[in-house]
Amino acid sequence: MTPTTLTRTAAAAPTELVHDIRLRTAAGTSNPPHDVPQLLAHIEMLEQRLAAAEAVLPGITQLTPGEPVELTIYRAEYEHGQLPLGLYTNRDAARAHGQDLRTREGLPTGATLTWIPDFGDDEAIEELAVFYPGEGGEMEEDSSTGYLVTPLTLTAVYEPEAEE
Repeated sequence: MTPTTLTRTAAAAPTELVHDIRLRTAAGTSNPPHDVPQLLAHIEMLEQRLAAAEAVLPGITQLTPGEPVELTIYRAEYEHGQLPLGLYTNRDAARAHGQDLRTREGLPTGATLTWIPDFGDDEAIEELAVFYPGEGGEMEEDSSTGYLVTPLTLTAVYEPEAEE
């Protein structure tokens, strides 16, 4: 996944544009040949912002008004939480961090890195494992790399009834 970089651009005062068009429409002085292209440009800008937000925080554009907001981030860590390495908005970035550090330690010839979940759920903690050819051509596993990716769910509201 390619990282997304957001840069702040000078705002074209979109709320003022929409407000102005609403006022002119209410007053009966709107100018559709002039207003429609401006509104289309405004819509395109909003679509670009939504796409950028979705790329950084998947699911953010699917929020339901009135519902508590939840967001899952991923923590790359070493030795079962003893050494947090970083927090990421997607699992792939957290995995890449752990894989990079393990690769820097050196790998056996022909080694393959893979992430193994603790259980079958999408929100399972994953541990990095190294598989490499052993004697007799059999694949051997080094499952004690200590590199983990842990999903963390963040909520915007405290719910006393929620399971702890």
